[in-house]
Formats: sequence, structure tokens, C-alpha cells
Amino acid sequence: MKVPVKKYLKIYNLLLAIGWGLFLVLMIFNGMQLSTTSLLLLNICQLAAILEIFHALRGWVKSPVMTTFAQVFSRVFVLVLINVVPASYYITFLGCNGVQYVAIAWGITEIVRYGFYYTNLIEKPSAILLILRYTLFLMLYPAGVFGEALVIFSYLSWQGYTSLLSLIILGIFLSYFYFFPKMFNHMLVQREKKLLAKN
Repeated sequence: MKVPVKKYLKIYNLLLAIGWGLFLVLMIFNGMQLSTTSLLLLNICQLAAILEIFHALRGWVKSPVMTTFAQVFSRVFVLVLINVVPASYYITFLGCNGVQYVAIAWGITEIVRYGFYYTNLIEKPSAILLILRYTLFLMLYPAGVFGEALVIFSYLSWQGYTSLLSLIILGIFLSYFYFFPKMFNHMLVQREKKLLAKN
């Protein structure tokens, strides 16, 4: 990897680890409710992930391009809905709404993931981050997808199910049944390679 690219990736991963950390702390201190500042941080951090598609295309990272695209697309899609759905329409489950599930799942996942990448780039890999990276997803990935589904159905409860846009959104949700098992299986394979193979 060329030195300028490595420096860029170090800064990118460090800033996003910090950004997601600030977002999660703000959410917790605000009673797990979105404030203007936490929503701004969520938008910045999640939209910055679009660059990961470019990183994969350029070969700067080993992530598969299509897997990266699917992950980023689903997140940005849900982010748009979070920005437009009024809080009064949020659907809750066990006392939490979709945004709260998403905040916890995305926040913890990304703090660990970007921190893991950063420590590898500075050549000081962390055994704890390695374990967290390839273990927490077992709970957080399904929780995040569940939260995303609640956000999607919050939008549909707000706008109804009959418009063309609502039908498109429902179609995107149905695609989760295809993509979620593939992406979860991809992480299981990575877990086998990175974590279980070490033991």
C-alpha cells in the first residue's frame, strides 16, 4: 500500500471511530433520543461510509465491492428514512424504536470496526478489538437489521402502503431476506478465518 493511501486510511478510520463514539455517547446522554447534533453526526458518519465503496473499487482494502455496496446502500437508505420520519410515527418493540436499535447496533459495530482497522494500519493490532470485531456482529447485525426494519415500517405507517414510493421501499425491505443471510454468512466465514483459526 502506498504511503499517502495508508495515511489517508489511518485518518479516515480514526475520525470515523471517534465520530461514531461521539454519536453513541450523545445518544446515551440524551436518553437514546436523536438530537440535532446526534442526527448531524449520524449523517456525517454514515454518509462517509460511501467512500468505502471507492476504497474497495481501488483495491485499497480487501473488502468485496458488491458486499460493501450492499451494506452501505442499506444503511444510507435507512438513514434517509430516519431523516424524514416524524418521531411520533416510530414503531416500538420492547420499549425501543427502530432508531434506538439502529443507534446501538450501528454505533457499537462501527466504533469497533473502525478502531480495529485503525490499529491494524498503525501496525499495533488489538487482540480485544479482533475478538469484538468477529464476535459482536453475531448479536449486533441481527439487532441492526431488526432496527432498520422498524424504521422502514415506521415510514410505511406514516406514508401508507399504496404509493409507488412506498411499494419501492417495501421491495427494498424484501431484498433484506436475500442479502442478510449472504452478508451474515460472509461475516461467519471471516470469523472462521480471523478468529477461530487463531485458536
